[in-house]
Amino acid sequence: MPTKVLPGDPLQVVLTQLNESHDVSAYEAVERLVQSAEAAGFDNQTLLRMLDQRTAFQQVLDLIVSKANCSQKAA
Repeated sequence: MPTKVLPGDPLQVVLTQLNESHDVSAYEAVERLVQSAEAAGFDNQTLLRMLDQRTAFQQVLDLIVSKANCSQKAA
């Protein structure tokens, strides 16, 4: 039986279309992104602002890696 999706919830629509078995993977990937950003020194507001401004996902990852590398060198 298909899961009911509320109108106006695009993330849930996509996750439902990917099938419930993929829900956990998508949420885990987002959680890892947030944890990596925090470990590199980005707060959630900065990460959300970058994504809201449609910064390319690869560019966000590159910024996280770059800042993490700078932090390691400084330590």
